[in-house]
Amino acid sequence: MKRSFLYLLFLTTVFFSCENKDDTVFEESADVRLNAALASYEKQLVEAPYGWNAVIYPGGGGSYGFYFKFDDKNRVTMYSDFSDASAAKSKESSYRLKAMQTPSLIFDTYSYLHVLADPDDEVNGGTLGEGLKSDFEFSIYGDSLTADRMAFVGRKNQSRLVLTKATQAQATAYANGDLAKALLFNNIGKYIPYFKRVTLGANTYEITVNQNSRTIKLTWLNGSTPKTFTTNYYLTPAGVAFVSPLVNGSQTITGFGNITWNANTTQLGFSGGGATGTVVSAIKPISVDLAASKRWWQTPIESGGDWRSWKGFHVNGVDDAFKVADLKSDESIFAFYIYQPGVSSRNDLFAPIFYDGASIFLDYGHAPAPPTFTADGRAIFAPAGTYGTIPAGGAAAESAKLLYDPSGFYLIQTSDETYDMVSAKDAKSWITWE
Repeated sequence: MKRSFLYLLFLTTVFFSCENKDDTVFEESADVRLNAALASYEKQLVEAPYGWNAVIYPGGGGSYGFYFKFDDKNRVTMYSDFSDASAAKSKESSYRLKAMQTPSLIFDTYSYLHVLADPDDEVNGGTLGEGLKSDFEFSIYGDSLTADRMAFVGRKNQSRLVLTKATQAQATAYANGDLAKALLFNNIGKYIPYFKRVTLGANTYEITVNQNSRTIKLTWLNGSTPKTFTTNYYLTPAGVAFVSPLVNGSQTITGFGNITWNANTTQLGFSGGGATGTVVSAIKPISVDLAASKRWWQTPIESGGDWRSWKGFHVNGVDDAFKVADLKSDESIFAFYIYQPGVSSRNDLFAPIFYDGASIFLDYGHAPAPPTFTADGRAIFAPAGTYGTIPAGGAAAESAKLLYDPSGFYLIQTSDETYDMVSAKDAKSWITWE
């Protein structure tokens, strides 16, 4: 008890001692300190003599390259790799730094940055009402700033915006239109076959580019063992920049430069890993996943689900080649195309599904037999019957005609939950299942 009393007496003494001190932790008010921080952030943005290289990583995925040049009159000039127009022509808009819940950098008039966040899906190809889940208001955290690098976090979608100081040569390259030249890489989408390869030095890579998600997948053989590498990418005046580098033995690829495009021969060329190559077409994978077709078919049976496609078949460079999106059932509209394995012991279901404003329903469709899985990794489909009355010569009939091609299809797993089903005949037709 005595010891406790002395301890309490000590605390009381300390308490009164602290109460009587006149010193404060901060010599300035919170408002003064916050305004000083905002001024220092603006000074750092403005005084970068050649502006800033920038990469934004939207909350919805992907990565996009930008260039910013801020001035002291709250104006910012920018380029963006989103389109040919935004890469070739600069756009000026306004910005401000403001004290909100945290110090914030706000781009407050519509700019190339806002294109990614636009809720109109026709503007950026994103989700209706959300766009690409990007931001144009960013929180600033002091521990994310250095002399040559500034990192921000989007206030709504938690996009990451990373700025690094540009050099004089980089600023000149943007002004000279070199970013637009880098967008020649997008012509890889003009190759008709699904499979594409490029040889860089001693290594041949199968290259798969998803321009919507901004990912590049490279597949190669180490002896007879397939290896894969996937990274996000963005574009700079120097070419394609990988978010993560590929290290393959003695070859390291950080991106692709010296990009060329020959429209007459449909040939894309570039350098990478210390070598130069030209992209060529192929009609089969560089390494066939022999179990993929059976795995694709079995997955919905085990989960009780189905596979869905929003656009039907891509054929000879044309998305939704048979116009399944235009299908109607009376006044009901097309919802998606379905492949459901194991509807019965003798057949699957391949059909358009319609939406009447309240629910989805099946009107008609095809009943393929369970596919034959070949030793070389293909799935081959054959008819076993139909459901309802199928319009002659229409989108459903044409889709089934392609499905039943005797060459069959390779199944390419593109993520944990998606597959591309590619024609084994010539790789010029495929459908994406989700």
